[in-house]
Amino acid sequence: MAANKGGKREGAGRKPAHPLLKKEMISLKLPRWLIDRLDEESESRAVLIEDALKGKFGWEPPDIGG
Repeated sequence: MAANKGGKREGAGRKPAHPLLKKEMISLKLPRWLIDRLDEESESRAVLIEDALKGKFGWEPPDIGG
């Protein structure tokens, strides 16, 4: 019996995100108290900051169709 070597199946897996929706690493300076508050939450810092910016300014991701 041949061993299953795995591999990528055609059409399997998550489709790549549109370039405008891909997450990028940035460096950001925040006061210690704010970092401590972010770390008290169960969501990641990135999710909390993204949600706060969208809520504060009413920003939404661009409509890329689909």
